[in-house]
Amino acid sequence: MTRATPLHHGRMPSTHEQSLSDTYEANDDFFDPVGARLVDLTDLRPGDRVLDLGCGRGAVLFAAVAAVGPDGYTVGVDLSPAVVRHTAAQAARVGLRNVSVRVDDAEDLGFPDRSFEAVLASFTLHLTPDPAAALAGAHRVLVPGGHFGLTTFGGDTGPAWQQAVQTLRGYAEPSLGGARGRRPHPTPADELSRDPEAALIRAGFTAVRTVEETTATAYPGPDAWWQSLRPLLEAIPPDHREEAREAAYALIAPLAHHGRLIRYTTARRD
Repeated sequence: MTRATPLHHGRMPSTHEQSLSDTYEANDDFFDPVGARLVDLTDLRPGDRVLDLGCGRGAVLFAAVAAVGPDGYTVGVDLSPAVVRHTAAQAARVGLRNVSVRVDDAEDLGFPDRSFEAVLASFTLHLTPDPAAALAGAHRVLVPGGHFGLTTFGGDTGPAWQQAVQTLRGYAEPSLGGARGRRPHPTPADELSRDPEAALIRAGFTAVRTVEETTATAYPGPDAWWQSLRPLLEAIPPDHREEAREAAYALIAPLAHHGRLIRYTTARRD
């Protein structure tokens, strides 16, 4: 079985993104069970090669390692060098040899076609400027019959959280949002949050299905949400970041300490 060889390819994060990533906290009590559940629903098999898009601190990555066993292989990619260093060091501390963590861009993956049996993305693609490009890349690097798994937030509070993300885009550089401080028009990322199944079907996936479950643990709070938005925050000029934070927090503070309805959407590449 030929292993995929990760490449440093696509957008590289800026200095102020790295400083944001240095403060990122793991919030394991919330993210780890969600990552493990996504792995379970994606039906990974021993020996599979797995790609985790936007791996962060490894909530999906390490659950996937356990699922594929010693004959499998997992690769985590993230735009942040700081996060990559932390997660790679964590894998080394526990002696994992069949995992690698690399800087790479979900929208422009540096992997050969048909490199993986599964691609996973948890709370990641709705933050990218072009989720359709990320889905197309995921489809490309999957083998025929390979599986894809995605998590997004759902339920009655989902629109309020997405409105907060739109507000942040209004503070971003012009390429990602409208006039500073104003919510831009809905973007493809907003559409992915509203209807992930339709987005996957447009990307060419089949056997698309969604399972909705409420987390047993409350979301850690606005600060955890803020820290998880690394790709979007990187586009907000540092001198406007605090204003953006206050505007977004005003929308989500009443919602943050409740259990969250999670949508697990899985699909297959034919």
